Amino acid sequence: MAQWVVLVQSGSGEQYRCEEAARFEGTLEQARALLYEVACTHKPRSGLRQRSREVFRVGDGDTYYARIEGRMTSHRVIFQLARRVWSTDPEAPPSQ
Repeated sequence: MAQWVVLVQSGSGEQYRCEEAARFEGTLEQARALLYEVACTHKPRSGLRQRSREVFRVGDGDTYYARIEGRMTSHRVIFQLARRVWSTDPEAPPSQ
């Protein structure tokens, strides 16, 4: 089974952030399903009161763009799927 990471990228200028939303082992179909779920539910900021969310698939389904409207602010977020292709420790189990 492949090892995957769901990356979340948001912000602008010096406030840009890139973080892991999930790390897991599974098939490509399972990875894409989890990516979609994260794109539809992930909160880019703690305490965000979401009023609306638009999610757009980019390309073949390994990237999503979301526009999230909160009560006071708007967030634009990129969610991307990454497959592990190399590591110094190939037997390391994925962390959840």
